[in-house]
Amino acid sequence: MSNDWPDKRRETAYTEARAVIDAQNTTMADIDDKAMRTVRLNTILLGLLVTGLQFAPGMFHMGGLQAAFGFLILSTLCGVITYNESNLYVGPRGEYIEDLAEDDFPDPPWEEDLLETMAGMIAENYDDIRRNSGLLTATQATLVLGIIGAVTAVAI
Repeated sequence: MSNDWPDKRRETAYTEARAVIDAQNTTMADIDDKAMRTVRLNTILLGLLVTGLQFAPGMFHMGGLQAAFGFLILSTLCGVITYNESNLYVGPRGEYIEDLAEDDFPDPPWEEDLLETMAGMIAENYDDIRRNSGLLTATQATLVLGIIGAVTAVAI
């Protein structure tokens, strides 16, 4: 790769930017995985609560059960939103790559423009990861509240 870059500084900047974008994508994939695992768990818990309610309705305190259902449904919605909001940049668009390949790329030099583009992608990815991290926290917090509600509904 060192033959393609005019100086070591830009080559290093590109290598680091590529590593950051790859790490951001790994982080987002982890967030998505946790969100979907939580949604699956919510589905199982909701199914168990519905089944329990059908077989032994007198066993549950209705206020606690309603809270449990509400929190588990909210957790499921937050998890689905978390998963659907994942839209990170993994690299430049195809059209931009074609422009870079042209011999007459306009000023600034293509290397500088590519690095600026990657810096913008990193910044936007960071914002998306922060938002999805908050949504994942809401997903998991409402799951915990749903479990507490379910336990309370049975214990009272």
